[in-house]
Order: sequence, then structure tokens, then C-alpha cells
Amino acid sequence: MAKRRLEDAIVASRALTVGITLIDNFRSATSLFSHDVQMNAGVFSLRFSDELDQIAVGYGDGSIRFFSVTNGKQTNEFLPTSLPKVERLRRLSMELPIMSLKWHPLATNRLYAACVDGTVRQVDKEKNELSVIAYEPDNELTSMDFSPEGKRFVTVGKDAHIRIYDSERCLLLHKYNNQRNDTQLAQIRGTRDRSGDDLTCTTGHYYRAFACKFHPDHKDILFTAGWDNVVKLWDTRQKEAMPEAIVGPHICGEGIDARGNEILTASWTRRDSLQIWDFRTMGLLTTLNVPNAADDKGEFMYSAQLCDNRTVLATGSGTCACHVINIDTNQEIARLPLSKAIYSLDSMLGGRVFAFGGLDKFSLAHMKDS
Repeated sequence: MAKRRLEDAIVASRALTVGITLIDNFRSATSLFSHDVQMNAGVFSLRFSDELDQIAVGYGDGSIRFFSVTNGKQTNEFLPTSLPKVERLRRLSMELPIMSLKWHPLATNRLYAACVDGTVRQVDKEKNELSVIAYEPDNELTSMDFSPEGKRFVTVGKDAHIRIYDSERCLLLHKYNNQRNDTQLAQIRGTRDRSGDDLTCTTGHYYRAFACKFHPDHKDILFTAGWDNVVKLWDTRQKEAMPEAIVGPHICGEGIDARGNEILTASWTRRDSLQIWDFRTMGLLTTLNVPNAADDKGEFMYSAQLCDNRTVLATGSGTCACHVINIDTNQEIARLPLSKAIYSLDSMLGGRVFAFGGLDKFSLAHMKDS
């Protein structure tokens, strides 16, 4: 309890520093500023800094830019051309979408980016440097996440493998292999693939994986999901997937979140896209209502997050809007529209401030208590 009070006091102090009021009730939401992003091939990832003063934005052309939370002005940028020449020579193109951005939980000056070209890149704010720390040949990365204590990070992508890395040494610790026929054939012929990885585990995904999420309260529990309509549960101390799973969600973005005993999934489906599941039983608790979406162009959600005050944030390509929905009343509090598909979403201060972006713009918004 004392630790929680200390954490709350630190958050309140940071919020005050950047001029944000910590409201207790979410009754509406409004945009603070937005930026056009079509010249940079859209926005595919967003992440607020731990200090709450900046937001990092990952673009479709492989660039990463930082913006001030208080005034919306750009403060820095890292282009693919700023990578060491040897990295640019190794690949045909590095100007491909940044699909996921995550800050290191402990070394908060380091931002990590998962890119479609198969690279994991690192931005060191103190050194003002961009580098490649890991490379997965023949893979297109779609998501990454850190374990709560920051010692490991996980990546998923097109090849449907799940890779666990040592975050300090940037070395591969373990790979959960996919269930595809070529992997199973290699298992029959031997127990090693081309890179020398153990093939005895083939309980991973079959199709492209799009989301990976460590449970914030359990450092060894990991969720992954993608096109094969199943959310898999992993204990990273074990070599195989756990028998428990959630069957149904069709995940096409970073559409998994967890808080306490609740798991949120955002599916790219016409209806019933936002669902909350019980972590203890993997059973469905509720399906959230997105008003008028199914009657129009459908819901088709890419990203969603669980926030304070029993609230969910969600974005997608059906309504091309960011939705704020109360879980208990199952009613929409606010809807902030853009004109094209919205792929990315992040929030800070329990959802009191949030950002979302897609093919035409990215926008920063905040909750209101009136």
C-alpha cells in the first residue's frame, strides 16, 4: 500500500509538471492537437515517455519523431538514414513501418522500436543515437513488449514465432516456434532449424502474430495473438504454451491488454470486436457495445487499452475513430473521429491523456469530467 501511494504521488507530481489535471471521473473527451502524417506514410505506433512530457511516434516510412505533450511541437526525429551505414547496406530498405514502440521499464532514456524490415531499433535519448540491436531475417515484426522488471523483451511477427530476448545483452534466450508444416517437417528431420534453434516446441501460432503483451502483475506471464483466432498464454519459464487459451479474437494490431484479472481483446471483426475475458478462467466476461458501428462500416478494431474508471480506449478502421467506452455501463463516453483508419493507440495517467494515429493524422486528447 505504501509503495502504491508513493507511485501515485510521483505520477501526480509529473502530471503537475506538464500541466495536466488528474480528474477522478471520465464523462467526455476532447482533442488537444493533431498533426498531418500522410507525407510520412501514416502512423503505426505511439508511446508516451515515462516522464509524461513527450510522446514518441513511429511512422510508415521508418522514422521516429518526438513531440511535446504540453504544446504538440516536434522536439526530435530519428530517420532511417541516421542508422550506421553498415546497417543500411545489409537490407534492401529500412524505410518501412515502425509497428511497435516501447520504453525500457528501467532505463527510461531508451526507446525500442519493432520494424517491418525485421529489425529491433533503439533510440538512446541521452546519446541522441539510433541503432539496430537485433535483426530477424525473413521476418516482419509487428509487436514487441518488455517484461515488467525490464530484463526481457518479446517480439512477434509474420513468421509466427515468438522470440524472448535478454534486454541488456540483446541476445535471444528462447524461441517458441510456429505450428506451420515446414516447422513440423523440420522437427521430424531433426530438432534444429537453420539458425540452430531448438524445434521441440511447436505450440506457437500458425498464422501471422500481431500482438504480444506481458501481464503487468506477473513477470513470466505472456499473451500472444494474431490471425489464427486464438490468444495464447505462456509462462516463459516453460518450453511449451500453457493449455489455457482464448479462442475467437482475430487480432490484427496491438489489440491485447491486461489489468488485474481482466484481459481485453480488440478484434478486426465487423461486430463483437471489443471483449473482456477472465484471466483466471479464460472465459468471456462481456462484449462491449460500439454504437452504430455494425450498421455502418463495421467495428474492425486494431488497438485497445484498459484505463482507470473502468474505461476502455479503442481504435480501428471501421468507424475511423477513437472510442471511449465505460465497461460497467457498456456505454460510449466519447468518440473522436479521424478520416482514415487508425492503427495505433497509447495512454498515460490511467487514460486521462491519450493519443491515437493512423493513415492521415495523429491526435493527442484528454478526458474531461464534464
